[in-house]
Amino acid sequence: MIFKSAVDWWFYAIAGLSVFLVIMSLWVIVQTSNGGAIVLGVGTLLLTLGLPIWLLLNTEYRIESNLLLIRSGPFRWTVPIDEIHSIEPSRSVLSSPALSLNRVKISYGSGKQVLVSPQRRDEFMQALGDYGQE
Repeated sequence: MIFKSAVDWWFYAIAGLSVFLVIMSLWVIVQTSNGGAIVLGVGTLLLTLGLPIWLLLNTEYRIESNLLLIRSGPFRWTVPIDEIHSIEPSRSVLSSPALSLNRVKISYGSGKQVLVSPQRRDEFMQALGDYGQE
């Protein structure tokens, strides 16, 4: 089963503000006509555009073979389902592979936790619970 991440307005706002600030900085750099700085500015712009797009297109939670596979842009987590101690709703603002504050806190292993934000949160929690009970 694959669950895509829910996405809140604040993610778009932060990504848009970041791109705007880099474009404004790049405009100032272009005005100085410094070639090295322009190359650095364009590189920064591409990273600033690239990471949020990568996160938007590639943040998902996959349940397969007794594993929860979490992917968020360049980041990966593997959670053995039989090591999950608890699954509970959360609104935590901690950094996580979640693009929404409507989150699920998964506690597993020896004191490990991960926050995710599946679009179908109740169905996701039920799927993990059912899978772990088989």
